[in-house]
Amino acid sequence: MAASYWKNVLRMISSSSSFRKCAVAGLTCGGYLYSKYKLDDNWKPPQLLTFVHANSSTVHNLSLLQDNEKKMQSAVGARGRRFVDFATVVVNNELYMTPKDFLESVIQERPKPRFGHQQLSIEQALELVAQTPPRADNSLDFFRNLNSSGLISYTEYLFLLCVITKPKAGFEIAFKMFDTDENQIVDKDEFLVLGEIFEKRTAGGDGKNNEAATAANNKVKTEKEATVPTTLNVHFFGEDGTQVFNYADFFKFMDNLQSEILEMEFLVYSQGMNFISEEDFARVLLRFTDSKDTEESIVRLRNKMSVVSKGISYPEFRNFFQFINNLEDFAIALRLYTLSGRAIGKSDFKRAVKVSTGQDLSDNVVSTIFLIFDADGDEKLSHVEFLGVMKDRVQRGFRTTKKQKGWDAFTRCIVHQMKTSANE
Repeated sequence: MAASYWKNVLRMISSSSSFRKCAVAGLTCGGYLYSKYKLDDNWKPPQLLTFVHANSSTVHNLSLLQDNEKKMQSAVGARGRRFVDFATVVVNNELYMTPKDFLESVIQERPKPRFGHQQLSIEQALELVAQTPPRADNSLDFFRNLNSSGLISYTEYLFLLCVITKPKAGFEIAFKMFDTDENQIVDKDEFLVLGEIFEKRTAGGDGKNNEAATAANNKVKTEKEATVPTTLNVHFFGEDGTQVFNYADFFKFMDNLQSEILEMEFLVYSQGMNFISEEDFARVLLRFTDSKDTEESIVRLRNKMSVVSKGISYPEFRNFFQFINNLEDFAIALRLYTLSGRAIGKSDFKRAVKVSTGQDLSDNVVSTIFLIFDADGDEKLSHVEFLGVMKDRVQRGFRTTKKQKGWDAFTRCIVHQMKTSANE
């Protein structure tokens, strides 16, 4: 048996020049390491790997950030892990995102393959963020135009995540949180309190983890933020840090960022066209949900849609996702319907959205929503599941839910498999 196995291995290696090259390289490397191990008593296996970045002449260690990454991942939960996964730049042994990294962390399921991080000195960081446009030039393409020319710290990343899920009615409240002296403007010192606010709010977990996250944040804030420039600091306060911003500046920034993210998500599926299909709309909607019935909902939508798809335009798409940022007000309106014993039909749904959020949803969007969540086909909304899925969407996968275990998890799995088999 063994002889036959090795014959097959040798036959595979000899069948291709690429295989032969790999085999020679592997044997040569293995032989070298084995000889060093046997002949040199003082030799130890290499612990650290070094490399040179294409964008930097600095040669540095792959292991520089291992301890910091592990501490962040364990201390700050899912958001910290995602930040570590997508951040590509290191300054003073601290991780930073570029504007491009941030957009990818919001739009993409997982980071692109990469090898290590780009190491920058303080001088290089200053040169990078010097390309940041002033507040007056903020636009719907702000982050896309910057691309990789900028730095975003972890606390700023938390702030930006909060921005993209905030209803417009909450913009003023967010501004007042920063305006601690209530003089209608925010300076750099006031803005830096976001580190403490957002770190405490999003750390999650038990008290020990909260304590660790706060300590890590304080260490970063006291030791790093004073010297490492960031894109948001330069954009809001200028290169010298002496400028201030008012509510109009703040509203413009938040509104443009929300629109930029939504436009990018739409373009992922539209591929340059003016419409996306109802099925693609459903996939965007269900992307962050933990629901086990996602594919079942897609199949139901596909089977019940008419042969000719109307498609969903970007204005329809934007209106809907701006509506779910106001989900709490909408949930109150739905509860009033359920308390009165009324089932929720399409006209009721549209009216509840209009009254609670001010958004007008198109008939096609409402019909698509009902096809996704109307599991029994009675043209009434399964509003409990709808609100749960929408909350997952608003939090972009960061919502904490209690996972089912034991018998409950087993029975749920059985029911899901039975439903799946029945639809096949």
